[in-house]
Amino acid sequence: MQEDFFPAAEKILSDIEIVLQKDPNLIGFEIIPAVDNENKSPVLHADNSLGLASWSVKPLYRYTYNRLLELRQNRNKREDPSTISRWLLGALLLNPDVTTFWNMRRELVRNGRLEWKGELHFVAVVLYYKAKCFEAFAYRRWLLQFAFSSANTLETLDVERLLKNEVDISSMSADRYANNYHAWNHREYIVTTFAIYSPCTFASFLESEWLTSGKWCSLHISDYSGFAYRQFLMKRLLQADDEFTHITRQEMKFRETIAKFVKLEDTAHILTAPCYQVLNYLHATPGHQNRHNTDYLSILTGLSYWAEECMFNEELLNLYPGHESFWYHRRFLSHLLVVMSKSYERYSYYKTELIDKNLHRLLGGEGDGSETLEFHRRAQSPLESAYRKRNSDVIARAREVGGHQNIMGERFARFLTSSGLEL
Repeated sequence: MQEDFFPAAEKILSDIEIVLQKDPNLIGFEIIPAVDNENKSPVLHADNSLGLASWSVKPLYRYTYNRLLELRQNRNKREDPSTISRWLLGALLLNPDVTTFWNMRRELVRNGRLEWKGELHFVAVVLYYKAKCFEAFAYRRWLLQFAFSSANTLETLDVERLLKNEVDISSMSADRYANNYHAWNHREYIVTTFAIYSPCTFASFLESEWLTSGKWCSLHISDYSGFAYRQFLMKRLLQADDEFTHITRQEMKFRETIAKFVKLEDTAHILTAPCYQVLNYLHATPGHQNRHNTDYLSILTGLSYWAEECMFNEELLNLYPGHESFWYHRRFLSHLLVVMSKSYERYSYYKTELIDKNLHRLLGGEGDGSETLEFHRRAQSPLESAYRKRNSDVIARAREVGGHQNIMGERFARFLTSSGLEL
């Protein structure tokens, strides 16, 4: 057809393909504003970056799009796989949101026409240009599963290095596009996969993610997507298993964090008593006996991360008033306290699957509010009393600041009342 006639298309696609093949350190792709061709190649390559002059974008995409659709619609037509790969290269660089084109690349990978390692590099370049592309992240996860399921791959594959590279890709995408939940969801997938394929180093990796995400959130104070990722990490950290038993040298640090949160005059009990006694004291469950099959150190460790996050949240609220992301994150922390208190009371550990349950169902009532009132009237544990005192201070400071900070503080106070944690 005349509308997709572009004599220079194949030469441009070939130039792009050569750059991708010859520069393993290629970082990203951008479209460079240019009004006309000036008889020069529109493909630019400098400082590990690929550029394409804007005048060529529309005719090049139209050319590749029409060729690929024609091929897809006519199954009897045969085309050289290298040519198909080149057309897909151009089409997906310019518009990576077309699922059909990614599926065509999947077919080429399955048939051995494309290397999964090279594809990971290609997708990284795409994500630099379109950082919030769901299809690119989905394809990336498919490539990882393909690599893990391939025969003899795991024996020679540096899984830890591969997954840490995925974390870097997620960070880059989150930095380049605000509220990029696709990037953080991909990172959640990496954490889950890391636990499966590298369990020996998972605890240190998880702690590293906790520290790194905290720094990221303190630099992107209005971006709630980062806090949503920390909520995912918190759920993982609260799981009582033996992931943290090898870092007992940090047990005193965990105890000190909890003692700092509770603000008791005499912290000797928290710092020296056995873990199960400390937990029974904090949750006001003195009748609970020591269960030999329960890892109380892991439970105490998870609690220390929650306490640390509460204090971190208060610090951000004081430094940057008026940002709703902090208040919504504190709602999650409040809900988490209800879950921890109720589940420890019932099961002597934190049952993380209860976190996503409705509050009324969690407290065991009929949904008429009586269960929340019962939770409120029962004897307050030292942990709940400390949290209530901290919330009172946070809301009082919000009232002093006034404006939107005060509005958010009052809304948070009403949320606490509905959760049985009223001031």
